[in-house]
Amino acid sequence: MDISILSQFNPWWREKAVPKPFLGAKKRPGFDLIQKYLDKRFIILLYGLRRVGKTTMLYQTIHALLDKKINPLSVLYFSFDEQTAAIKDVVSLYEEKIIKEKINSGKEKNFCFFDEIQKAKDWQNQIKILYDTHPGLKIFISGSSSLSLQKQASESLAGRLIDILVKPMSFSEFLDWKNVKVDFANPEIYQPIAQPLLMDYLRKGGFPEIVHENSDDLVRIYLKNTILERIVYRDLPGEFGLKDIELLKILIELFSKQPGMIVNIEGLSRDLKRSKITITNYLEYLKYAMLIREVKNLRPGFLTTSRKGKKIYPSTTALCFVFQSDFYAEANLQHIAETAVANHLDARYYYKNGFEVDFILKTGDQILPVEVKYGKPEQSQLIKFQEKFGVKRATLVTKTDFHSLREGIEQLPLWFFLAKD
Repeated sequence: MDISILSQFNPWWREKAVPKPFLGAKKRPGFDLIQKYLDKRFIILLYGLRRVGKTTMLYQTIHALLDKKINPLSVLYFSFDEQTAAIKDVVSLYEEKIIKEKINSGKEKNFCFFDEIQKAKDWQNQIKILYDTHPGLKIFISGSSSLSLQKQASESLAGRLIDILVKPMSFSEFLDWKNVKVDFANPEIYQPIAQPLLMDYLRKGGFPEIVHENSDDLVRIYLKNTILERIVYRDLPGEFGLKDIELLKILIELFSKQPGMIVNIEGLSRDLKRSKITITNYLEYLKYAMLIREVKNLRPGFLTTSRKGKKIYPSTTALCFVFQSDFYAEANLQHIAETAVANHLDARYYYKNGFEVDFILKTGDQILPVEVKYGKPEQSQLIKFQEKFGVKRATLVTKTDFHSLREGIEQLPLWFFLAKD
């Protein structure tokens, strides 16, 4: 690898500052968490879906270091997204040509930032060796669209790692970027402003680069080209050696058009003319890529889930927008609202046994049923659940209604439910 490539990745070596376009419009919530561990020994891992701001967060951290008068030459950044290289070769070139000594052998502390680390060969072992042999070195790594990255890192770097999941923007954060402040003591007066912004948020799915984009066509092009196609055509085939790209496309389109559908592996196998094991494996790949989430049917004892009857939701409502030309139709908004609530709650369970409740939150022994009714605010399912299991509290997410007709059921419009965090 030529030193010119390394130099291009590190413009602060020449300019003594991170270029402004690299720093983004605002800081995401994970930035403060990084600062908390900046002086600690731990490796910091940022992982999450593509284009949620991980690289920008790394640049913002470099900017913060330079503000603290850290020598710009002490900071190394390298992205494996476009360049193929071994971590040890990148470090060796940096030592030989830039600092002209071994990392941390001099007076100054060194900082290494490795972006899209999952594309570097044998990255777990190389990072472990780098960490173990350089006690004063601070290492930052990031990776896109891979839960397996976090799992591999936690296993191979146990005791050495702080992992930070960078999610798409919450609606609360989206409102902040739109410079809208809600007084939660008087939320109803903000509804005329918040409701249109909610629709804007649902179509954009919380991706920072398109927060201020107004064109539906450009939003769809961005989502399709920079997220879906990169994951489906490059990331998943590259990481897992997948050959059936068409199946990936079919499945993600299916779940985006029918969010919350109950998956029948046998039926999908028959309809798509693939084996059941292939369908099962490709669902796992989509989960690893953080494109879908699985919500399981919680059995009446609340201790186990049913092996069958899993629901699949896209990991962001933006995927629904990509594939649904009639996204704004009232009939579709019920399922899109469910998807938004599922992702906001990080939902893992629902209930279906004689009647159905959309989501069940389980915290220790505490159970909270959550129902989404974007049309008529119907409470009957929640009432049945409360009466059957003696649950005192429940939440009904509606389109615009605040006021519940029954004690013990909190009734909130979707925008307010999402904005409350």
